[in-house]
Amino acid sequence: MSASPRLRRFFSLWLRRPGVREGVDLEIEHHLRERVDELIAGGMTPGEAHSEARRQFGDIEGVRDTCQRIDRSRMRRDRGEEIMSSIMQDIRYAFRSLAKAPAFTAVVVLTLAVGIGANVAMFSVTDAAMLQAIPFPEPERLVLGRATFNSFPNPMASAPDYYDYRDQSGSFETLSAILGFTMDVTLTGGDEPERISGTFASVDLFPALGVEPPAGRLFTADEAEQGSPPAAIIGSGFWLRRFGGSPDAVGQTITVNGFPVTVVGVLPTDFHFLHDVDLWLPMQDGGSFTGVRRFHNWLMVGRLKDGVTLQQAQSEVDVISRRLAEAYPESNETKGLLLTDLQEALLESYRPSLLMLMGAVVLVLLIACGNVASLLLARASTRRTEVAVRAAMGASASRIARQLFAESMVTALGAGVLGTVLALWFQGMILSFVDIGELGITEIGMSAPMLAFALALSLVTALVFGGMPALSGTRVDLVDDLKGAGKTSAGRGGTRLRSTLVIAQVALSIVLLIGSGLLIRSFARLRGVDPGFRTENLLTAEIGLAGAQYAEAEARIQFFDGIVEEIHAIPGVLGVGAITHLPIRDPGNNVRSWDPDNPPPNPNDIRYAFLRPVFPGYFDAMGIPLLAGRDLEDMDTPESPLVVAINESMAEFLFPGESPLGRRVAVDHGGEEPTLYEVVGVVGDVRMSSLAGDPRYATYFSYRQRPAGTMQIAIRTQGDPYSLAAPLRAAVWARARDIPVERLATMEEVVSRSISGRRVIMVTLALFASVALFLAAIGLYGVLAYYVSRRVREIGIRVALGASSSSVVHLVLRRGLTLVAIGIVLGVGGAFAATRLTQQLLYGVEATDPLTFVTVSVFFAGVAFVASLLPAWRAMRVDPVEALQAE
Repeated sequence: MSASPRLRRFFSLWLRRPGVREGVDLEIEHHLRERVDELIAGGMTPGEAHSEARRQFGDIEGVRDTCQRIDRSRMRRDRGEEIMSSIMQDIRYAFRSLAKAPAFTAVVVLTLAVGIGANVAMFSVTDAAMLQAIPFPEPERLVLGRATFNSFPNPMASAPDYYDYRDQSGSFETLSAILGFTMDVTLTGGDEPERISGTFASVDLFPALGVEPPAGRLFTADEAEQGSPPAAIIGSGFWLRRFGGSPDAVGQTITVNGFPVTVVGVLPTDFHFLHDVDLWLPMQDGGSFTGVRRFHNWLMVGRLKDGVTLQQAQSEVDVISRRLAEAYPESNETKGLLLTDLQEALLESYRPSLLMLMGAVVLVLLIACGNVASLLLARASTRRTEVAVRAAMGASASRIARQLFAESMVTALGAGVLGTVLALWFQGMILSFVDIGELGITEIGMSAPMLAFALALSLVTALVFGGMPALSGTRVDLVDDLKGAGKTSAGRGGTRLRSTLVIAQVALSIVLLIGSGLLIRSFARLRGVDPGFRTENLLTAEIGLAGAQYAEAEARIQFFDGIVEEIHAIPGVLGVGAITHLPIRDPGNNVRSWDPDNPPPNPNDIRYAFLRPVFPGYFDAMGIPLLAGRDLEDMDTPESPLVVAINESMAEFLFPGESPLGRRVAVDHGGEEPTLYEVVGVVGDVRMSSLAGDPRYATYFSYRQRPAGTMQIAIRTQGDPYSLAAPLRAAVWARARDIPVERLATMEEVVSRSISGRRVIMVTLALFASVALFLAAIGLYGVLAYYVSRRVREIGIRVALGASSSSVVHLVLRRGLTLVAIGIVLGVGGAFAATRLTQQLLYGVEATDPLTFVTVSVFFAGVAFVASLLPAWRAMRVDPVEALQAE
């Protein structure tokens, strides 16, 4: 039996008019009972009758089930539309409410935008440097190999060791090498000579990194052999600058140091690895920097075979290291090779700075959130009547909280949009002092993870600064708030909350201020270090000789003899010196040196000393004191006995309690036997590598006995050093037009640049700390001002009963300074743990320096005292009559 037309009409009504659904259900049950009775009357049992009736009415049951599903779906849709309508209503109301207070809204949005922008920028830099893989294929298989001595990284290895590790290991798909430093070479053939940076790499370095040249090719195996035609791969910057980005650059010949070199390939624009240089030359066995196992100039870069782990490769190279130690005990007895994941190794020098700055920007954002939360709580207290009216009209606590939270969400999202724009600017600032070019990262820009983080951070920020005010705003007393009595009695929970926020702000600010104070003290100590020479009125420049005409030592000596004499004749010149490596700017080139009359029992205990050929007059021009003996002079020629001047530290180590004059020093120049020199002078210690490093041993040789092709000129002047730049170039080019004069700088600039990274980090952290201090002071002022405004009646009564002005002031100051004292205690405790991140950046100052901790605490207490004075002064001026009449 099929459904009757009457039932189908009821189902149609069910779909159109939910109000009749109960009647339809009753009608279906009525017809079902009637049919059961008919079937029983026809002879069926009750059970059979029910089953048959259910079967006959099955299509009706299906229609009813379908209707029920449609009904539930419609209810969910209606509920969703109701929620969305309510949310849109909250958002529209939030915009209207914020528009009524534009100054308040602007302050909140700008405050949060700075904090969000700094954090988004810091995240983008950290994500690019620490979370994303370095831009090479299968980067997880790339490792960096660094030599170790007594288990301490050197980090550079010798070329013979590299060849042995490469040939004897089976864990690497490729084991390549790259020179651990860059060198300047002279490029001629253009309008003017040019000094460009270059380095050497094994022919398999670029294949190991998965680099494909946009033009030309990579090095071939034949080019690793001596005697092969000179070849070079150029960087993209040099390609664009010299050849305009033309593919025709491949195959052209350029003149490097006076010798023709063929350009065989160009590196991609986005390629950056360890060195940012213009010229890459192939490493050749027996070529430059490859001859002696005792000399360490190379870093190893390996690509592991598929399936080989870093631990397996390390175990294998440990076996090879022991084998080399047995074969070459004089050079390899304590030597090993440390394999490190390439990305992890490249991050080692950046990690402390990144983590410190990351922590600083997070603290600034938390302080900003605390300030904004205090502002919202204070604003909520002025809206208690509005909230009470809404509650009286039936709004639930959750509905009111959602409305207040909507305002926070709109504000945070607006700050997030502005903060994301600011983050692009902050990125450049961060990259200016955290140079992560070694990771192949020179710029970041906008990215999907950055936008996702900005959105997530905006939402979290809204929860942090908007959650508490929203919950606090729902706690209303209808009677008191509608009468306006809430001025005196309501909001005590909000007051406690604001006080808690101030304590947190103070604690976080103390952490930042102590970290900044440690860096400032460290930087002041560093700036006060005596470099061992006088930096004022000292111009420096580099002159490099190139070409076959200067291949002979005598030609180089004659050139520098003549140019030094001509510079002396320039008006305003007080002294001229020349050295192969300028202090601070040009570290490196240290070799083993010892007393041949008392050599160390263990050859591995021999110390290294800087090797520096100099011209006569160098010490006088630089202001380096001559402590004993004589200067190196013109008479110290190749035909005369070999002589050396050593620094004070080396004299005390090699010849303790004795005069070093006339004694001999053995110097390992890489030959079969050391070269012996007679000590003719002792000079003062000089900071060769950096201001932060202790003076190390140094040997100064006569240029005439060890002539080099490139010299650093130091000119002591009467006036402005740069006034001699043009006469210096004219003097050089008068002798040879193809000789460049490069790296012009005053010695003060050289020293200043050497600590520029520390300076920028110090200034940046000090800036963050200043912002934190300002926000904390404003937050304290706001809490105390609100505290006074809520207690006008109480203060009026106190004054009416005879309280003095000083007691009123004391009441307010005690309130403020109590909060500050609690925050300082918590902040100092947090700083003891947090400032350990700065230890690697400090010089002459411990991370737990008591003076810094005490000074910062006292300073902050003073700022807090000043911030508390204005609310205290207002409390003192309360008129008891007006206060009581107002109530």
